Amino acid sequence: MLRLFFALQPSPAQSAELVERVAPLVAQLQAQPVAATNLHATLCFIGAVPQEKLAALREAADRVRGRSATLCFGALDHWTKPKILCATAPEDPRSTSASELAQRIGEATIAAGFKPDLKQFRPHLTLARKVAAQRAAESEWPRDLSPPVRVHCDQFVLMQSHRGEAGSIYSAVASWPLDEN
Repeated sequence: MLRLFFALQPSPAQSAELVERVAPLVAQLQAQPVAATNLHATLCFIGAVPQEKLAALREAADRVRGRSATLCFGALDHWTKPKILCATAPEDPRSTSASELAQRIGEATIAAGFKPDLKQFRPHLTLARKVAAQRAAESEWPRDLSPPVRVHCDQFVLMQSHRGEAGSIYSAVASWPLDEN
């Protein structure tokens, strides 16, 4: 079984810079840092897919059309339940292309017979895991990510999650271009 999801990704340089910028905070929180290569904004989580159904999932994505999106990650947030530190990006109300893309991908995968975990798109990049709520509450840390990280996405990606010794490792299976605005 393949564990799959669709996502938007920062460039490798943006990911490396962001991980480096938050490294002191992650150390202060005594959290598990996320590798720069794993940074992504999940559009639609598909879950476990048998290898023989991968072609059908790719065909569903072939039918999805969307516009490129720019996400501005300008805040740092601690989410208690999943115990993560993340960079968040409120979507610009004038451009909802990423949310629309997430919805279209969800609809296309359902039409193809998959059962995705449909959630409202909440643009965020997970920067650290295993963040203790008490430590996050007691620590002084900036809530603003200044300067913000602007991520222009001209493609969406089907990613696979593998379990490694140090946690999950994500790799791209396929990608699809997005139309420029």
